[in-house]
Amino acid sequence: MRAFRAVAGLLPIVGLLLGCGSGGSNASNPISPSGSIDQAAMPTSPFGASWEFNGQTWRAIGTPPACPFPLTFITPINLARVTSVLYPGNIRSGDYRPHGGFRLDGPGETGAISVVAPMASTVYRAARYLVNGEVQHMFDFINACGILHRLDHLRDLSPRFQQIAASLPPAAEVDSRTTLVAPGQTVSAGETIATSVGFLSGNVFVDWGVYDLRTQNESSANPSWLAQHPGEFAAYAICWFDNLSPGDSARVRSLPPSGGQGASDYCF
Repeated sequence: MRAFRAVAGLLPIVGLLLGCGSGGSNASNPISPSGSIDQAAMPTSPFGASWEFNGQTWRAIGTPPACPFPLTFITPINLARVTSVLYPGNIRSGDYRPHGGFRLDGPGETGAISVVAPMASTVYRAARYLVNGEVQHMFDFINACGILHRLDHLRDLSPRFQQIAASLPPAAEVDSRTTLVAPGQTVSAGETIATSVGFLSGNVFVDWGVYDLRTQNESSANPSWLAQHPGEFAAYAICWFDNLSPGDSARVRSLPPSGGQGASDYCF
């Protein structure tokens, strides 16, 4: 476990982190020594509800609003440039990945592409880190109804999000510990978060994980599976393929799985 960081301009938190890898980086979840998060440091929402992970499960603090039904997200990038899909809920690069994502391997691809917020939400946590000397950014967003989105491997950010990133601890090599962002910073669905993804060296992709904090997923009903996949994400991850517009959903399912990794604990 690794200590959770607090810096000027961001809320302090007493806690420890459990790693959850993301394309070569280690994501984190904050847990206090008592097994719960300091609620004073939790992000609040315009609805007066927030969410905490107590080391085993997520729960709402306050009364969350109902999620939209049907639950539909804006696709965070232009699928016309996507060449393959990272399926959520499988082993990649030797580690279990509850998140999915998109690869962009077309000829001459530079990674210059807009990344937008899939859903109206509050900025929850953020990280900036280095991979072979290249800066990467990661943001967690929580909708008050209980949906968490994580976008990772963002390279260049919009001015607003660059300002948030500038307040984070200095980027260190493969150190993607997240920091709670000061509360009240909301984003609109479709708001631009980043303007490029992946690496200048040519490995162009973006990770996107979606987690329904209201209830654990079907895979977690198996005690053996749950014991093998601890932490804040695996038991709450969902297959977001069918939460897109009908056209985007069909497009995603028509694309090949990245590296032939089409197995998934969430996408059936």
